[in-house]
Amino acid sequence: MRRAPFAILAGMGLTVLAGLTAVLFPPMRDAIGITVPGASDLAASEALFDRALDGGTAATQQRYSQPAGLTVLPMDQQWQGTLLKEPDGQCEGRGIYLVREPHTAVSLALTAPHRGADLHTGTLAAQLFTESNAAAAAWNSAPRRPTSDCPSAIDLARAGDHPFTIFALAFAKRHPEGRIVQLHGFDRARRRDAASSEASIIVSNGTSSPDKRLLDLADCLSLAFNPLPVRVFPLETSELGALSNAQGSDLGDAGFDGFVHLEMAVDLRLALTRDAQLRAKLLGCLVTGLRG
Repeated sequence: MRRAPFAILAGMGLTVLAGLTAVLFPPMRDAIGITVPGASDLAASEALFDRALDGGTAATQQRYSQPAGLTVLPMDQQWQGTLLKEPDGQCEGRGIYLVREPHTAVSLALTAPHRGADLHTGTLAAQLFTESNAAAAAWNSAPRRPTSDCPSAIDLARAGDHPFTIFALAFAKRHPEGRIVQLHGFDRARRRDAASSEASIIVSNGTSSPDKRLLDLADCLSLAFNPLPVRVFPLETSELGALSNAQGSDLGDAGFDGFVHLEMAVDLRLALTRDAQLRAKLLGCLVTGLRG
């Protein structure tokens, strides 16, 4: 038996503002060659993210952004936070990051490392960010796998020495009692066990030992999305446990217990992008049990 869920928080829900995804997501076909960051690049990224998450002004962040290969777009109603992204015309896979003012934010980060490959996850992360008070969000800026028209690619979920991972660690330092949710998508037809092939949601914390926080989240999702099946790795399925996930591993090593690997079937992903009330249910569960 799973443990009983915490009370579901309510009252969240603005629709995504027009044009948001166009600002956030330049075409990934523009990727011109993946940058392999060195120690100095990662240190520059850490310095930038620390200041952004601590509420530093856009001007202050801008001074730190160039060494990190990013540019800063100040707080705007459209994206509801400070936007850190590669300069226009550059697409070297450093990622895209949104940060809210800390005094208005809930300790939740919504991330989508495989937008494009995991259909709808990028849009869903943007919708959830704008419809909540989540402190941060992050996406890939280059595709997960090479294609004929976009040969430059990187799998951020397996990239430890990367700004995407540094961002997760910086968030965990700023919000040690918070939650980092990584949105993914799976194909039921490619699953090996019956539990996975029938599931709508599979959750894990990137380890073989789901803790109380994850079990409470799974209970909440089961109630919110009933009768859709929610499975917990490895208690109820042997697949999609994120055991090799770079962010989950590094966050665990840092003592952070708020990493959530959230796998969703494609029909649920599509439904979530179309239904604000359904997204509110998901957000209600993601913010339930936050401790900071």
